[in-house]
Amino acid sequence: MDNDPAPTWMKFVPFLGYHHVLMICLTVGIALQSINTAGCTTSNNLPNIYILSLSYLPSATKPPPSNIQLNPNISTTFSTIASTHSQLEVRVSYLGICISQVTSQWLCAHDALTLSNLIKLYGGPASGEHDPLNLIWIGGRFKDAVLFPGLLLTAIPFAFVATLLLATFPGWHEEEDVASDEKEVKPFPSRPISYLVLAIVLAASLFSVISIFVQHVASATGSTMVEALSYGTAKAKVGTAAMILGWVGACAYIVVAVGVWIMIRSIEVLSGMFKTRTPNHPESEPLQE
Repeated sequence: MDNDPAPTWMKFVPFLGYHHVLMICLTVGIALQSINTAGCTTSNNLPNIYILSLSYLPSATKPPPSNIQLNPNISTTFSTIASTHSQLEVRVSYLGICISQVTSQWLCAHDALTLSNLIKLYGGPASGEHDPLNLIWIGGRFKDAVLFPGLLLTAIPFAFVATLLLATFPGWHEEEDVASDEKEVKPFPSRPISYLVLAIVLAASLFSVISIFVQHVASATGSTMVEALSYGTAKAKVGTAAMILGWVGACAYIVVAVGVWIMIRSIEVLSGMFKTRTPNHPESEPLQE
């Protein structure tokens, strides 16, 4: 019977190195950014990961009159066009676009043309009543002209390469000292590899932050413009889940970048102290963390 009150997982804590924590953070960031990028590519839960959602309001609400409007009757024109009470909802992400006319039933594709053709195929001559304001076309234009997944698709492989390089860092092992006594030591990682990891993670962080910032600004601006130009007949919504996934993933990269920089600086300080204390025998024993 084991009388050790410590949990089983506590036995593995001494073997968990600093670089392992950084690898875990990078893995979390890669997973979150991958899910964010893959939003709206399939109809299995991924329609909930969207950047911008467009839908029709059940009843048009006329915007308040303004002296700036030169044609105040335009809202009546839009209300007449959108009077079909369409239940269509369009969700847009980096690599896909989804539509729904029935709650929880989604059709997803990589481009708006495919979805538009499906509406024409099943709707026939009355297909225009399903999307009187061409929200599918607007969503497709937003995806193709505004959203750019290139930076995220570059940051994810960079983070993966950094994770592989961190895996090459040495771990704890036993060695014999001068007195033939065994002790656990952990050599310092290679300095060139450490700087390479720092450069790669910094690049991944920069690409990720820029991409998510542009995503945030573009979705907020797009939602405001769609609601203004539809004159109270359409509703636009920014995807909260995509924003959370994007920013948390970017923060994970930044945390790792800071962690690698702190590790490099700490090793430099410890190496300087070791060389100062043993000037005549710099290789007498392995460096330890």
